[in-house]
Amino acid sequence: MSNNMISTAFNHHRQALKLVLGRMRRNALSTFMISLVIAAALCVPGLFYLGVNHISSFANHIQDENEISVFLKLDADSAAIANVKDALHKNAAIQSVKFVSKDEAWQQLRDKAEKDSASSDVINELKTNPLPDAFLIVAKSSKPEDLDALKVELQSLANVDKVLLNTEWVKRLSALLALGKQIIFIVATLLAAALLIIISNTVRMQILTQKDEIIVSKLIGATNSFIRKPFLYAGMLYGLFGGLLAIVMLMGIVMLFNQSLAQLSALYNSDFSLALINPKLFAGMVLTAIAIGWLGSYVAVTRAAATININ
Repeated sequence: MSNNMISTAFNHHRQALKLVLGRMRRNALSTFMISLVIAAALCVPGLFYLGVNHISSFANHIQDENEISVFLKLDADSAAIANVKDALHKNAAIQSVKFVSKDEAWQQLRDKAEKDSASSDVINELKTNPLPDAFLIVAKSSKPEDLDALKVELQSLANVDKVLLNTEWVKRLSALLALGKQIIFIVATLLAAALLIIISNTVRMQILTQKDEIIVSKLIGATNSFIRKPFLYAGMLYGLFGGLLAIVMLMGIVMLFNQSLAQLSALYNSDFSLALINPKLFAGMVLTAIAIGWLGSYVAVTRAAATININ
């Protein structure tokens, strides 16, 4: 391809882009409204994604602790405790073992209950310690199948009453998160389809409004490709503006959410908050919006082609 052909093609694109930007500037309000609709539609799955992603990271962190609680029978004596402790230390799948006596657990429970008068009254009514001796162990493996196998093995030990895998609730949470991700995908797909229709109809109305101008352009020798370019650029720019506006809206919503959550997090000694900047999400939102804008414009041009012969 010669330099002249490259220069000509570049000029065509530049002229088309300049023409579209001029039209959008003259119709700034309608351009902003369309961009606002796109931004609002992008924010919904974006917010769900941030929430699910943050909770998923928290669940994975908890799951990596691999902690298992082994509760002994209430009538287990010191010899039984020693036998269980010896068996745990000999188990190659266990990384560490910590013994918590029933008296120690009872005292910890009483100390916590002193902060709550209702709980304190209930505990004071108990005449005997209902808690069993227990071992808190950390497994070497974090694989779910290995943890389940270790749980079954520990449950079979003599004088062991119950074994709890402390991350079982995380597994249930992970299943719910997987369902949440599927819901996000479905919602995002439906909103993308809605945006496609909105942008397609918007561009199609512009094509029909400028029908006479298009016909005159063809009569003086304009090619179909040259005529189509401004409308394709229009859809892409709608998507770009909508994507950038969605980022601003999303950051504003996250800031408000984090401010509202700060006091609650402090009560639980937690630093839970949503990340304000997520480059991967932001780039995905903008690129998706531009792609939807281009596709919507292409559909509009195709639908109008039979009417004004610009195919």
